[in-house]
Amino acid sequence: MTEPLGAAATAPRSVRASAEATWRFPRTPRSIPLARAVVRTRLAAWELDARTVDTACLVLSELMTNAQVHARVPPGREIGVRFARQPGRLRIEVADASTEPPEPRDARGEDEHGRGLALVIALAANWGVYPRRHGIGKVVWAEIATAAGAERADPDEV
Repeated sequence: MTEPLGAAATAPRSVRASAEATWRFPRTPRSIPLARAVVRTRLAAWELDARTVDTACLVLSELMTNAQVHARVPPGREIGVRFARQPGRLRIEVADASTEPPEPRDARGEDEHGRGLALVIALAANWGVYPRRHGIGKVVWAEIATAAGAERADPDEV
């Protein structure tokens, strides 16, 4: 399902039950906080716990920042975002048009950059990279564990 940016905060039951959501964002710094807000709204509709939502937004920020800063691509290319809810975990994917995989860095104490992927590695149960299925670029993904009971049952489905 692809949603328009700024999708409504109140989601119908079918949206709450949906197991995945995708969005596309312009490759600009302003897209990163916008993506966090849109994703936070979706994860709230999925009724995930606050810790999972905060962790997911931090991982998303770091992956989107890498795509925005490091992907050397022609102007006009967008960043794709996909979230998939699976039993006990949440998968976060960020796609860009660059084929260069991200490389963890050894940032020193005074360095202002170079810690994003280290944060993703620390927060994620697993992460990786694969080439985009239909063309140019790659997808960087991370999976975070959801807390026990974080995914409350939908009362209409019980």
